[in-house]
Amino acid sequence: MTRNDVARLAGTSPAVVSYVINNGPRPVSEAARRRVLAAVEELGYRPNVVARSLRSRRSWTIGVIASDSAGGTSPFFGQFTRACEEVAWQRGYSVLLGNSAEDPARAESYVRSFMERQVDGLVLMRVPVAPDRAEEMRGRIPVVTIDHQAPPYFSRLAVDDEEGGYQATRHLLGHGHRRIGFVGGPLDVTPVALRAAGWRRALLEAGAEIGPMEEGELSLEGGYSAALRLLSSPERPTALFASIDDQAIGAMRAAADLGLRVPADLAVAGFDGAREAAYTVPGLTTISQPIDEMARHATETLVGAIETEGGEPLTKIFSATLVTRGSCGCPEPRLHR
Repeated sequence: MTRNDVARLAGTSPAVVSYVINNGPRPVSEAARRRVLAAVEELGYRPNVVARSLRSRRSWTIGVIASDSAGGTSPFFGQFTRACEEVAWQRGYSVLLGNSAEDPARAESYVRSFMERQVDGLVLMRVPVAPDRAEEMRGRIPVVTIDHQAPPYFSRLAVDDEEGGYQATRHLLGHGHRRIGFVGGPLDVTPVALRAAGWRRALLEAGAEIGPMEEGELSLEGGYSAALRLLSSPERPTALFASIDDQAIGAMRAAADLGLRVPADLAVAGFDGAREAAYTVPGLTTISQPIDEMARHATETLVGAIETEGGEPLTKIFSATLVTRGSCGCPEPRLHR
């Protein structure tokens, strides 16, 4: 089947078929689009991707590299990459996905491999790029980073992590807690360090004690182990703020194993706004990142840079929102059915 066959069945010109399949460059009426798509489905037409790439000088593929694309260390990554893929598919792009597993050498290997495969652009989710590699990519391929630290010639998206940590801690202070512990990941991870800075700022403003703090892996297990250490001390905290939701959920399990009730004996708040947070018992109070919105913005920014062949890099910092549930002592909302 050819494009001409699709055009005859749809009652349009071959050019209109091309505009529908390629999402442009000219607009097509909704009625014509529906006829073309119906004809494509009926005939089983599949465009010649190789010919399309040669004509457009694009691979119609973008690369997404995350420090944990499977969501093993934080649900943030899995939800983000799924949203990226959905937007890319709507715009006619396929996605190559790489998981750097927090390994700089593995991240560098994925960057090199994806560039060799001539992807049209890259989304890097908290993945560091060596300065020489970043300079090589400059002007050669559009890049959008999800991080606070990136070269000025890459587009950059991030959430206001420090303000989120501040909001969570202020809320726990508002419940009357004065000894609020911090369960964090490694402090050399920029978002963790910023969330800890917000926690510390809120305590200083309130004249409360700074600490205690325990570092652990960014995982359920890491939160469980760190919380066990904090809660087993003679002067245990009465509230905990965790740098990600998984750590907070692990901390809630640690409290239960020690015979502590949440929130009566221990208030808990997390950070991410993962879907799982609504299903803990009690529900987890958290700082919610606009994950889907960030993913859409990142992918649309990248596709825009690809299709305009450049443009000025963009920087956007997203606000995070406090979502209160029962783990901090707030009324427990019912889930919508």
